[in-house]
Amino acid sequence: MSKLERPKRSTYERALDMLEARARATAELRRLLIKKGEPEADVDAAIERLQSAGLLDDANFARQFTRSKALGAGLSRRRLQQELTKRGVNRELSSDAIETVFVEEGVDDSATIERVARKKLRTLSKLDTDTQRRRLYGFLARRGYDSDDIATVIRVVLQAEPEG
Repeated sequence: MSKLERPKRSTYERALDMLEARARATAELRRLLIKKGEPEADVDAAIERLQSAGLLDDANFARQFTRSKALGAGLSRRRLQQELTKRGVNRELSSDAIETVFVEEGVDDSATIERVARKKLRTLSKLDTDTQRRRLYGFLARRGYDSDDIATVIRVVLQAEPEG
């Protein structure tokens, strides 16, 4: 290996290590490698190599991320779009990923917000109703749900719970 190839190899290996730790979008990986002091040309070469090998694919990353966060954390479409944008996935890819996953997994927005609200409400059971309502509202808002949907689901889940 020549001296010129050595930095590219180390950048590539660093990129592989970062992807091993967790999946990343191309822009996020590029930004982090440059922040770590890797030369831009080496970063571009490493990213191209990773993409050619199928190890770096923004569309696949967006689908995996969406599936995990929509089904696990109960994030709304709006919050998923924000999170993918923050990670450098372009709007078209992220919109396609969200739509695909929501259709494939049969995600029902109203059922999801209610499931997430009921789960959170269990952790608030010892608090008075006003505090439950306020904390539940903030929790759901941080997940990206619309204020009208939040108000509706809070009415539903608080009526179903015995008064505390």
